[in-house]
Amino acid sequence: MKKKYLFSLALTLVLSMASTAQVVNGDFETITCNFIPSNWGMTFLQSIAIDPQTGESVGDQIQYTWCIPSMVYVSTEPQSGNYAMEISNAFNSTQNIVIPGISTIFSDPEQSGPGWNPGISVGSDASVFMLGFYYKFLPVGDDIAQARITVSDAEGNEIGHAAVDISGVHDTYQYIYEPITFTSDAAPASMIISFSMAKEGSTPTFGSRLIVDNVVTNFAALQLDTQTLGEGISVYPTLVEHDLNVSTNGLTQGPVTYTVVNTEGKIVKQNRITGDSGYVYSMDVSQLSTGLYFLNIDSSLGHLTKKFMKK
Repeated sequence: MKKKYLFSLALTLVLSMASTAQVVNGDFETITCNFIPSNWGMTFLQSIAIDPQTGESVGDQIQYTWCIPSMVYVSTEPQSGNYAMEISNAFNSTQNIVIPGISTIFSDPEQSGPGWNPGISVGSDASVFMLGFYYKFLPVGDDIAQARITVSDAEGNEIGHAAVDISGVHDTYQYIYEPITFTSDAAPASMIISFSMAKEGSTPTFGSRLIVDNVVTNFAALQLDTQTLGEGISVYPTLVEHDLNVSTNGLTQGPVTYTVVNTEGKIVKQNRITGDSGYVYSMDVSQLSTGLYFLNIDSSLGHLTKKFMKK
């Protein structure tokens, strides 16, 4: 079973000062004139009919949590910066049912909702291997919210996904992330990120609130790729099943230590090599569990950290 990891306070403070690159408006600092986060919006549309006799608009009566007629809007309770995104449920008083709030990312900042084509493109040099975010959750009852990410290739085929359940009362910010499970080594071309106030199969409650800030898809914000060995070393494949290869290109002269660390900071594999420069080192990682790992390379010339996913 995959675990969801809550970072220590020290680590979250590092992330709070860092960039949220890759996710469009993932820090929710860009807002629209109607106080909704740019590039994020709800998928619910209220059905309206016209009474042929009176010409008046007729539709169900929808009650929203706040005065804004939306289930997605800007929050002034950010983890960092000026704004965050808040999601809440609505209540259909005509049918006496609760409508779960859902926020989905989309690429066109001029739109007010994702429409028929939600999601954003992934750059060729992007690192997309996890979904992480800060959140506050203020449920009424035993609500279970959920965050999801789906990654697709250039043909629109799904190649990876992750889901994070959110439950319990959290009135201060928590940080959580979930590695993406990839089923293909095809290059990511697009991704869809969504937050739902009701996990599939659960029942939402009117009045529940979810506040989200600083959504990321990689650990670049934590600066885990800091290096002093230069750009000549390559580690491949990034989605590995058996052997992880390191092409040193002469940048690791003398003894070199290769250390694999999991997302909990534990060393799970370590080897020390004394070969000459210019070799290709292969490490058998077939016994590792599926998930995200970090390879630390240390030599007399410096240090380098690379990320990889175990298939």
